[in-house]
Amino acid sequence: MRDFFITNGAVIASVIAAAELLLTAALFAAFAKKQQPAILLAALIALGLTFDAAVMALGRVISPDILPVLSRIRFVSHGLLVPLNIAVCGYALRWEHTKKMTVIWVITAIVCLLGAASGFARVLELRDFAGMLRHVAGDSTPLWADKINRVLSFGTVLPLIAAGVAVIIREKNPSIFLAGLLMFVFAAVGPATGNADLIFLISMIGELLMAVFFLCFALTAYRSNDEI
Repeated sequence: MRDFFITNGAVIASVIAAAELLLTAALFAAFAKKQQPAILLAALIALGLTFDAAVMALGRVISPDILPVLSRIRFVSHGLLVPLNIAVCGYALRWEHTKKMTVIWVITAIVCLLGAASGFARVLELRDFAGMLRHVAGDSTPLWADKINRVLSFGTVLPLIAAGVAVIIREKNPSIFLAGLLMFVFAAVGPATGNADLIFLISMIGELLMAVFFLCFALTAYRSNDEI
């Protein structure tokens, strides 16, 4: 399996980027129809993931002068948009119009700002691996930026799992739970199998599945245009 990922990295990333683009369009279409904030947040997260995958997939054909700029935007947008998962949890738990949702948005805003700051702070280093030419965080990247990135990898997904359990109990809808669980599993499977160097590619599968189940939630959790 490792050889498959290394040999076909660019193809895998391209397929994932194309699929995420379609899912993003579907999520924005669902938001236009149902006007639910959680759908908009999910669409924005999916948009960021699409951009992330596309820049990595197309690294070899993007101009060397433009690639560093797009890579910087990739890191910043990832740090800014992925924490919106926290706010998605609040809406999934029907906390809108409550003080709890205000607290959720304060936490979300703080994590978004920290994520964006870590994206700006990363020292970019060009790497050629698995058929992909991409920028990664170099060794001289500040330690705090690396720590924030680790928090983004798991700290914004674990709330999805917890909220998803509550949604299953209340509404018998497993979509939010599966979105968080699969993202967590694919983010962890690389290091767990001794393939930490492939985590950037393996975790893309988890991101794609998270977007899939966000769309499932958008399509199934809004009967008669009810609020979340």
